[in-house]
Amino acid sequence: MARRPMFLLVAGAVAAGAVVVSTGVLSGAPDGNTPPIAADSSSAPQTTADGTGASPATRIDARSFLLAAADTALRETTTSGHYWYVRQRTTHPTFAWPERFWTGVRKLQRQEQAEVDRTGAEDDELVAINEKYNKKLERLRKSFYPDGPPYKAYIVESEERWRPKRTGGTHRARSEDRKVVFPSPQDEAEWKEQGSPKLLEDKPKNVDDNLPRPLSISNMDITMQNVGTLPRSKKALAGHLRAQFAKLPDPHKEFDVYLWQTTVDLMTAPTTPGTRAAIFRILADQPDITSNGEVEDAAGRKGVSLAVRSDDGHEFQLIVNRDTAELLEYAVAEKGEDTARVTFEEFGWTDELGRRPQR
Repeated sequence: MARRPMFLLVAGAVAAGAVVVSTGVLSGAPDGNTPPIAADSSSAPQTTADGTGASPATRIDARSFLLAAADTALRETTTSGHYWYVRQRTTHPTFAWPERFWTGVRKLQRQEQAEVDRTGAEDDELVAINEKYNKKLERLRKSFYPDGPPYKAYIVESEERWRPKRTGGTHRARSEDRKVVFPSPQDEAEWKEQGSPKLLEDKPKNVDDNLPRPLSISNMDITMQNVGTLPRSKKALAGHLRAQFAKLPDPHKEFDVYLWQTTVDLMTAPTTPGTRAAIFRILADQPDITSNGEVEDAAGRKGVSLAVRSDDGHEFQLIVNRDTAELLEYAVAEKGEDTARVTFEEFGWTDELGRRPQR
């Protein structure tokens, strides 16, 4: 059976105008026509002068914090189980595109699947095909609204995932508490002016499958079976990641952004304390990573904000718990406004499909 192209996983996010981040494979960015949130909802995208979506307090040196976080990560204990569990609250943009747009999307999906089937592409070749068709999708999107959709709307939902440690085991995704939110009354008014089109698509609450899944789009060879064997020293892990980065086909790739994406993937996966410490130390060596100080995530938890900017003007943000070095939240912002946000509420091992970790 041919592997499913990643374009099929992220078409909805690109269609909505979102920046696609690698945790769509790991953590479950919604598939399909991704929708919205409520104007006064605490989950709705927020902006501040520095674009963090939270209120920074005293400034914190990013390098010093990351080195301290590495020491904290090393003190963690290693656990195991049969399923790796992640619970998160996601916010992603949506828009009610006309049927002609979705006809074009389906055509591109068929073309991409045909190319994958014809070439037998895997790993880096699959990533290259994905890049090509995502660019075609972006051109299609701009052919309808060159300046972007006339209103902004978001979907907010809670998601749970159980990823099997065993090859061929059952993967389960569960979605609940889904709602549409508008960032301003003006956006909601424009949506009504457009005829109040449906923004929240129907989808099953639970989805089980046995498909093989990488833990990282940017690192297609990382799986549940080998993530615990990644290097545990800064030098060895940096060499491994540099080699993976060099194989990525995108001619405009940026290591800072790749490292940010990989950090999210590894910090929400069952990596060892040594690997987590190593990734913090690698981040500490990056000159372009900054801190916006102590902030609150969407759940009201305090953490330290870290950020890196891409050449195209997007800011990639992390919020890390100062005491535990756990990743609380990540977000992507453009022009000071969130375009995607994922707040991690819980993750850990469990021995039973459908059950949360025992605390």
